[in-house]
Amino acid sequence: MTRPVRAIEMRSFLLRAETGLPWEVYPPAVNNNPTVRVDLYEPDDGIPGHKTAAVMAHPTVPVAGFYMFEPLKALGLPCLAVATRFLGNDSTLNMERCAQDLGTAIRFLTERGYEHIVLLGFSGGGSLATFYQAQAENLTATHMPDGRPSGLLPEHLPPADKIVLFGQHLGRSQTLQNVLDASVLDEHDLDKVDLSLDVFDPAHGPPFSDEFLARIREGQAARMQRITEWVRQRLAELEAVYGPGADEAFVVHRTNADPFMFADTSDFKGDREAIKAMNLAANGLGRFTSLRSWLSQWATGVSNADGPSDLARTTIPVLSIVQTGDHRAHPDYLRQWEEAMGERFTGHHEFDATHYMDPKAQAGMVAELAQLIHDFAMR
Repeated sequence: MTRPVRAIEMRSFLLRAETGLPWEVYPPAVNNNPTVRVDLYEPDDGIPGHKTAAVMAHPTVPVAGFYMFEPLKALGLPCLAVATRFLGNDSTLNMERCAQDLGTAIRFLTERGYEHIVLLGFSGGGSLATFYQAQAENLTATHMPDGRPSGLLPEHLPPADKIVLFGQHLGRSQTLQNVLDASVLDEHDLDKVDLSLDVFDPAHGPPFSDEFLARIREGQAARMQRITEWVRQRLAELEAVYGPGADEAFVVHRTNADPFMFADTSDFKGDREAIKAMNLAANGLGRFTSLRSWLSQWATGVSNADGPSDLARTTIPVLSIVQTGDHRAHPDYLRQWEEAMGERFTGHHEFDATHYMDPKAQAGMVAELAQLIHDFAMR
């Protein structure tokens, strides 16, 4: 017997977004008339007296229906789920436009009557939230990494009042570098590999020695640099022939080889074959991208967006939550966030969970996390 379709009732709005640069999304008619979809979880009696709302966005993954929204709404904290114009397709995504779309959503709330905004930075939405707030407090990303004007203006980016970080990774550029298969030597010939950098060879671990980990990180950084240098060179060639704005798509293979994934407590539970299967899959993180998108979202040290360094440029209160079974919560990664918070860091609130909590099996934990976020928002 076919099981019933599961439905979550939401209140949706389609917001007119700021127009970006040519060919950011397809087709041209959509690019010229971009929209941001938001889903509002608001009490039936309207805006609460505290006039505070939580906002959650991700550069490309849909967050509507996220398991924290209903518990927060039940506690009296309205939530807004934001879908950027790049929903479900990051091949031409740029972080500048994602920030602009998040700003459109926040402006919608303030025009609706809300006065206090709390950013919920989960997973890839964590670095988007920190990038947004850094630019809202002091706009520096006036140009894209490819040199074109970003189109960002201060009025597009009303600053938030607080930020919650949970399950966040370091940002798309750092994260991609940390999952690159360091053994790849030639992007156009995947048979050319350095076997001494093969994390899937049991001879290397786990456990991995500090020396091996250092060589892997060096190999990943070198591969990232090679790709980025090729991107810049290819863009220059295209612009010389076709003029400013020329672009091209390309493929980046084997992007699931972070040694930290091999820990028994990670999302993969140390399953070498599962990690390897994803590394070799036709789809994956950063797999399909344009040259200009690479520079904006993936290129380490080139992208305008970087989670910890952006957080360091903000001044608002931060609530730091760690889900200890998440390989993104490795001490090496958390240390960057701790340093970025500076005097604002008073410790992490830890939960025994992987990247996603199970809203049924871990209902008590979800409720506890919701209460923690609510209390922080109301302070």
